[in-house]
Amino acid sequence: MTITIIPEKISNIDKHKTRIKITNSTQLSKELIRKAKNLISSNEVANKELRKLNIPYLNDTQIVYYTPQKIICKSQKEILKFKIKELHLQFLEILRKRKFFSKLQKIEILIDYSNSETNKKNPSNHRAKQALQQIRKNLQI
Repeated sequence: MTITIIPEKISNIDKHKTRIKITNSTQLSKELIRKAKNLISSNEVANKELRKLNIPYLNDTQIVYYTPQKIICKSQKEILKFKIKELHLQFLEILRKRKFFSKLQKIEILIDYSNSETNKKNPSNHRAKQALQQIRKNLQI
């Protein structure tokens, strides 16, 4: 079996529809991967810079989204939402002193309720149980 090469067909390979679709989709996926890697690395750098500053309430958060104008932090503590709203201007002043956060205008916080323990069981009071049993016995007699 021999393979014959036809020059006219070889020259038209780049113009073929499926070839164009494949190259476009691979380039788009490569670009998407590049952007995702850039986002991940910028979030990691932003988190490291935030840890270096050692700001009281922001230490308990993790940056999920970072742009020069806005950061979105994630935490499991609901009280941080109110504290960050209350001290928003002070946090912005502190963060703007760093070059990495110099254009920052807004800090938002997301509360993650999935891991929070809202239904904590109260420890049983053995003395109270014994007292109740004695009262029940006294009422039955």
